[in-house]
Amino acid sequence: MPRHSPETRRPLGTLAWRQYDVTLDSGHCVRVGFSLADPHDETIAEISRKHSASNLGFLVILDDPDSLEEVVLWFHQASELTMMSQNGAMLIGDEMKALLPRYFTVFFDEIRHIAPDLADVSLVGVPKASKKHLN
Repeated sequence: MPRHSPETRRPLGTLAWRQYDVTLDSGHCVRVGFSLADPHDETIAEISRKHSASNLGFLVILDDPDSLEEVVLWFHQASELTMMSQNGAMLIGDEMKALLPRYFTVFFDEIRHIAPDLADVSLVGVPKASKKHLN
């Protein structure tokens, strides 16, 4: 899983940023980006409080003909990981949707030094027991 965006080039307002190139079974090459938002940012802190989230960030899927190219908010609550679109019309293609748990797991493992509680999140679709779910 190649990473394309070094940590030093993360977007403003984030503590971590990673991008991965994903080749789908259909042959399409898709770029998936994950961020971990800075909890000290005023807007992020407000969203965290509103959703009782211990961590949150953003997901973007680029170049997938079956996914809408938009920024999706993800947030980690006590027992689950939830994704939410800013306009309510989140569309993620089936192939990419099936791979998201794996890439969330990789991202969370890579940022364990910043958000150690995310490294233990188990997502649906990842082999073995799942304690927390990707909704």
